Amino acid sequence: MRMTCMSRPPARVQALIRLVADADRLDDLPPPLRAALAERLRQGPVAILPSLGLHGQPMVGAVRNPTWDDAVETRRRGGSLGRALVAERCGILALELPAGLPVAAVEAFLVGIGQGIYAWDRYQPTPVHRPTELVLLSADAAVQAAVRRVEGIAPWIARCRDLTNLPAQDMGPDEFEAEARAVAKAAGLRLRVLDERACTRLGMGCLLAVGRASPRRPRMLVLELRGREREQPLALCGKGVCFDTGGLDIKGAEGMLLMRKDMGGAAAVLCALAAAAAHGRPRQTVRAYLPLVENAISGDAYRPGDVLRAMDGTTVEVGNTDAEGRLILADAVALARKDGAGRIISVGTLTGAAMTALGRIHVPVMGTDDGLVGAVLQAARATGEKAWPLPMDHEHRAMLRGQVAQLNNSPGGEAGCITAGAFIAHFAGDTPFAHLDISPSSWMPRPWDLGPAGATGTIVTTLARLACG
Repeated sequence: MRMTCMSRPPARVQALIRLVADADRLDDLPPPLRAALAERLRQGPVAILPSLGLHGQPMVGAVRNPTWDDAVETRRRGGSLGRALVAERCGILALELPAGLPVAAVEAFLVGIGQGIYAWDRYQPTPVHRPTELVLLSADAAVQAAVRRVEGIAPWIARCRDLTNLPAQDMGPDEFEAEARAVAKAAGLRLRVLDERACTRLGMGCLLAVGRASPRRPRMLVLELRGREREQPLALCGKGVCFDTGGLDIKGAEGMLLMRKDMGGAAAVLCALAAAAAHGRPRQTVRAYLPLVENAISGDAYRPGDVLRAMDGTTVEVGNTDAEGRLILADAVALARKDGAGRIISVGTLTGAAMTALGRIHVPVMGTDDGLVGAVLQAARATGEKAWPLPMDHEHRAMLRGQVAQLNNSPGGEAGCITAGAFIAHFAGDTPFAHLDISPSSWMPRPWDLGPAGATGTIVTTLARLACG
């Protein structure tokens, strides 16, 4: 959707939408429209109605002001408006914002609109009708600045959702690599591809074990956004399991159904890096490490009880082949550390335990460095995403000790979300580390404020803000 700023709505506008604190801003509307909108606003935060010839535009609408200093509420309110615009089949609309809003509030609201109008219709015979242009009735420089920033990030949130929604037949390691090449070219990122042979030379025993049963061969992608200053890079490691059967510890049919989304961490990191690049060179260099595999089943599949050797030499006893995400992230984090990262963040659709802990409401965040965990939480709050800290104590890390190897990748059911993060943290060593488990929040089973059922594009804005420095 194209966004422009104008002082007056052009003739082609089909709907005029206002943000209102009360009914005062509706005084200039004909009484029937004013009364109908006021009644709808008593029932919900968004009201859009046909003008029935009583107004210059075919449709008029109103949105109750959110609490503008609450980015989460502001973004959700924008999403509700976007959903209503899709439902009413609005094409070109004009939006009146209150004067004097801070850039961050406008940005969160517009990002929410972009998410609300998202639709996944690639395999449908008829595309979903979505708004094509949004005219913001403002000459305020802050609004224009917000539009520029949103134009740099909103398309990448949608791209993340597209990638995660794609069925595994169309999004395996080969296809993801092709997508990464296209993104790198468009965003000006450096891309290095470590194929299976290169991963073998580097000793990535965990990554190679998880991917060896599939004819779709494993690999590691490394993308770089060069910074302005010479300091240790920020590393973003995204889980890229393009489909997860569970391996020999096979999932049930219901658990396997949505495993096309198991590369959502890699998609989020890729798109966040591209969104950060849209705002120019950051202060520090940012690198993305994306391990790509398919966890399949064959005679060559890795087995429960096998002992793997990670890139950093750590031996890992396989307690469960369905705890594969932390294995491939282990080698990604080890490579980031070897490359001299100053801070490391891992992101993945890692555990069902995250759903038990926090549901789909918050993204669990844990780590070894309070400053880095705090920076993640602050970035989430500022961009309108919900995250919540979980502890990672030495007791949690002690639970990972193996019987025949240094670590066990699946030590048991207690604190499963935390021990998964603690397993990955081992490979960061003394480097400040944080982990985000996006498994529940990356997918919504039914429509919600920020779009339809399916992939959500969660944490892209948070990661992009961190990458921008």
